[in-house]
Amino acid sequence: MEGETAKRRIQEVRRMLGATEEDSLVRELALTLTPDNREHRERIRTFLSSSDLFLPRYNIPLASERELALHRLRAVCKAGALSVKDFRDNPKRIFAAHEEVGLCDGSLATKMTVQFNLFGGTVLRLGTQKHFGGKAESFLKDIDSIDAVGCFALTELGFGNNAVQMQTTAELDERTDEWVINTPTTVAKKYWITNGACHSQWAVVFARMLVRGEDHGVHAFLCRIRDEKMRELITIEDMGHKMGCNGVDNGILTFNDLRVPRDALLDAFTQVDQDGKVVSSIKKPRDRFLKVADQLLSGRVCIASMSLTATKCALLIAIRYSLTRLAVGPAGQSDTPIFDYQLQQKALLPLLARTYCLSFAHNYVKDQLASHMTGQSHSSDVVKLCCVIKPLISWNCENTATTCRERCGGQGYLSCNRLGQIISFAHAAITAEGDNRVLMQKVAKELLASGSVDILQSNAADILSLEGCMELLQTRYAKLHNALFGKLMVLDPSGVFDVWMKQESDLVQATSESFGEYFVYQQTLSTLERMQSPRAKQAVTNLALLYALDCVRSNLAWYLCEELIQTRTAERLHEQIDQLCRSLVPDIPVLLNAFEIPADLMQTPIAKDW
Repeated sequence: MEGETAKRRIQEVRRMLGATEEDSLVRELALTLTPDNREHRERIRTFLSSSDLFLPRYNIPLASERELALHRLRAVCKAGALSVKDFRDNPKRIFAAHEEVGLCDGSLATKMTVQFNLFGGTVLRLGTQKHFGGKAESFLKDIDSIDAVGCFALTELGFGNNAVQMQTTAELDERTDEWVINTPTTVAKKYWITNGACHSQWAVVFARMLVRGEDHGVHAFLCRIRDEKMRELITIEDMGHKMGCNGVDNGILTFNDLRVPRDALLDAFTQVDQDGKVVSSIKKPRDRFLKVADQLLSGRVCIASMSLTATKCALLIAIRYSLTRLAVGPAGQSDTPIFDYQLQQKALLPLLARTYCLSFAHNYVKDQLASHMTGQSHSSDVVKLCCVIKPLISWNCENTATTCRERCGGQGYLSCNRLGQIISFAHAAITAEGDNRVLMQKVAKELLASGSVDILQSNAADILSLEGCMELLQTRYAKLHNALFGKLMVLDPSGVFDVWMKQESDLVQATSESFGEYFVYQQTLSTLERMQSPRAKQAVTNLALLYALDCVRSNLAWYLCEELIQTRTAERLHEQIDQLCRSLVPDIPVLLNAFEIPADLMQTPIAKDW
C-alpha cells in the first residue's frame, strides 16, 4: 500500500513538472531571464544536446580530461557558437555563448573564455591590422576555429593582485629590431596561465616595455610560445591536478631571452618608431596598464555568465530531487516529498529568488558593458558594475551549490549528480579574473569617488513591502558608504593605506556588498515594471520580495542596532519569508522550466527518473 501511494505521488509531481498549460508563463519568464540572442542560444543548446560528446564524464585520466575539454571547444567553435569579432558589434552574443556552454562543463567554458575573451579579445582590442592577419583577418579566423590556441600571460607569482608592478620585461633590441622578453626573478614567472600547460601556441604576454633604458610601463605582446626552436627560450611547467576544472591546463611560463619581432607589440594605443621614440595616446603609465588590462572587465562578465548557468543547474537538480524524494509523512509512511518540508523550502527558495534577481542585474550589466565596448555609450559606472556582479554571482553559485548538495543528502555527494563539479567550478570563479574580495575593494574605491550618498526617504506604509525594502537596502548602503567616506576624509594621504587595509576592511567589504544588494534589487524592480502578464508579475514580485527580505534578514542585527527595524517588525519579517516560500511552491515547475535547461543535457540521475 505504501509503495502504491509513493508511486501515485511521484506521478503527480512529474505531471506537475511537465505541465503544458503553463507554457506561456514559462516563455515570458524565460524571455525576461535571457532576453538577448534568443535564436542563437537555442541553436547552441540544440547542438550541445545532440552530441554524446557533451555528456558528463567522470573518473578519467588528467590528460584525457584536458583533451576532452579541447575537443569540446573545437566542436562548439565549429558550430559557430561565437566569434572574437562579435566584440565589435554584438558582445552580448559572446556572453550568451558563455551562459549556454556553462550548462555543459566548467572546464570547456573556462577554456573558451580565455581563448575568445582574454586572448582573442585582447588581440582585437589592442592590436592593429597586422595582428589580425591583414585585410582578410586570417589570424582572427584562426582564433575562431581554434587553429590558433592562445593564452593570457598577465598574472605573475608575486604580483597576482598588483599586476601593474609586474617584473617581466620586454626590451627593444634596435640592432635586430626585436623585443627580448625575460623573466628576471622567480616571482616574475607567469602563473595560473589557462591553456598554457598543453594547448596554447600563442600568448598575449604582458611585460614592462623598455626602450633605450626607459621603462614605459606594462604593455602587451603577441608571442609564439610553443615550437621546437623555443625549448630553451621558454620554460613551460604544468601546474598539475586541481580540486576542480581539471580539463583546464594551467601552466607556469618562464622567459629566457625570448626574441619576438618588433611587430609583436600590440600597438593600437602605443607605438615605437624606427628612431626608438615612444608615442602613446595614453600619457600615464598606470592608465596604459588599465587600458591594456581592460579585457578583464568583459572577462568578469563572462565568468558571471558561466556561474549563473551553473547555479541554475544546481537549483534544478536539487529541487527536482526534492519533489520526488519521498520521506516520512503525517502517518509515518514514506509518502511525502521532502520539498513539502519547511526545512527544504527555506533552504532552497531564497536561493532561487536570489538567482532570479541576480539574472536581472546581470542583464543590465551586459547591456551597459556591450554599449561601452561598441562605443554606443561610455558610462563611468561600467567598471564598478563589472567588478560587483562577478563576486555576487560566483559567491551565490558556491553557496547555492553547497546548500543544494547538503539538502540532497548522500545523493548530492555522488559525482554523477554534478553538484560537486559545480562547487569546485564556483571556487574557481570566486578567484579568477580578480579575487572577489579584492574586486569588492575596487568597487568601494569607485563608489567613494562620487562623494557622500543621500539617504532615500520613502512613504512606504509597510517597511517590509516592495517599496519599504528599497528604502531599507538603500539606507544600509548609504549609511555604510558615508561612514567609510567620513573615516577617510579626515586622513592625510599617508594614513589611508593603514585605515583601508588594516583597520576598516570589514566596512570596505560591507559597503560594496550593500551597494551590490541594492543595485540587484533596483534592477529587479525595473524588470518587474516591464513585465506584461499579471501572473508573471506576481511570481517575480514574490521572488523580488523574498530576495530583499533575505538580504535584510542576513543583516538583521545591524538594522536593529540602527533602529531602522523594531523587534516586532523583525518577527514579522521571518513570518513573511515563511509565507513567501509557501506562495512560491505552486510556481516551482514554471520557475525551473524558465531556465530552459535541456533534459538531454541534464544527465543527472536525481534530476530525472532516479
